[in-house]
Amino acid sequence: MSFAINNAVVIGSGVMGAGIAAHMANNGLKVLLLDILPFEFSADDQAQGWTQSSPEWRNKLSDNALKDLLKARRPVFTSEESFKRIKTGNLTDDLGLISEYDWVLETIIEKLEIKIPLFKQIEQLRRKDSIITTNTSGIPIKHITSESSFEFKQYFMGTHFFNPPTYVKLLEIIPGVETLPEVVEFMRVFMRDRLNKSVLICKDTPNFVANRMAVAVSLNALHLADRMGMRVEEVDALCGHAMARLRNPVFGTSDAVGLDTNFNVVTNLFKNTPDDERRQMFKYPSYAEKLLQKGWLGNKAGQGYYKTVIEADGTKKELVLDLATIEYRDRVEPDFPCLKAAEALDNPAEKLKALLSDRKNDRGSSFAWEVVTSDFIYAANRVLEICDTLMDIDNAMKWGYFWRLGPFEAWDSLGVRETVNQMKEEGKTVPARIDKMLANGCESFYKKADGVNCYYDFRTESYQPIPE
Repeated sequence: MSFAINNAVVIGSGVMGAGIAAHMANNGLKVLLLDILPFEFSADDQAQGWTQSSPEWRNKLSDNALKDLLKARRPVFTSEESFKRIKTGNLTDDLGLISEYDWVLETIIEKLEIKIPLFKQIEQLRRKDSIITTNTSGIPIKHITSESSFEFKQYFMGTHFFNPPTYVKLLEIIPGVETLPEVVEFMRVFMRDRLNKSVLICKDTPNFVANRMAVAVSLNALHLADRMGMRVEEVDALCGHAMARLRNPVFGTSDAVGLDTNFNVVTNLFKNTPDDERRQMFKYPSYAEKLLQKGWLGNKAGQGYYKTVIEADGTKKELVLDLATIEYRDRVEPDFPCLKAAEALDNPAEKLKALLSDRKNDRGSSFAWEVVTSDFIYAANRVLEICDTLMDIDNAMKWGYFWRLGPFEAWDSLGVRETVNQMKEEGKTVPARIDKMLANGCESFYKKADGVNCYYDFRTESYQPIPE
């Protein structure tokens, strides 16, 4: 069976949907962007000379989404031709057009009660050899297709883009149990070669790979900050580039995404991971719940963990939330010796070593150690559950969240056996698979053997060549 994708329908014209449509168009696909009808016919609409039958009103949501892309701070379209490849429409009038398209991608609100009825309609209208995907960021595929036919499921999978889709390389493919292997392989190659994505094949588990790790890592830092009495700006400085991770991590990222959005993700993860050893941490700390109650949701509310105010002389000043009092204060520049040592270096592995070098005397180093080692343990426990290899987790964090070192690469840089011994001395529970790996004389997660780059495979308990 052969497949080809020359055009696509994107259902949902929000930030992600419109961005995905633009990325498709930039890479030569003809795209139909659909959304619902506007909620109301306003006086402004009437002043435009429109009626409720006017295409301009009926397609207003998708039309406005494209206009917003043209105003983006970073260019979204690579050419005027790319912009012209996108047509707009609405689900009421134009859903039937999906029969003319090779690929239908859904990216609507993350609610099953809305997704399932939509896919029932799509199943009735689609061309039988078309490929249907969802851009869900965490709802299991088996739940989305719970009322779909076996034939439909054969051509269905998750294709999870990351925001902004025109810039972030990671693309997660999540096959369902019934998805045809040849369809999965076609989409993997298509995403890599046509859409220029770095593709990760994920298991159908809650939040998949990158978001499962990212949410757990973020919550770990949030709870540790509370427990160890760390300031907001201290946590963000320690958990950024000095740790070989994001420049703007934890609290800054939470403000950018929105505390309410993150809360929904966290709630979903808690609900769907009953056997996760960190499940009790999949809740907001009390200080974050207080921000939610106050409506201090981050950038979109003008304040969250950070708040910018205008001084009397017109200059801007950044205030930072005190986690204990839930009041804003002046920023205090972190002054940890370990942080200064790390910032003086460029190599990410050397930066991380410097950051963790004096945890007995440096409060910043002690906090960083707790973050890093607990994240190592969590990552090791997730291999085989959410993905097949430790490389998948490393690549997910590098491609999707711009980490300079994945967790296993970082662990290697510190010395696996040495780090494990220190963790055990502190009473931390090291995964049995790591103990077994070391007992078998395998001292690192990556190595070069006979000139070939290899990774340690927990499935075979041996080193395997890294695929080209």
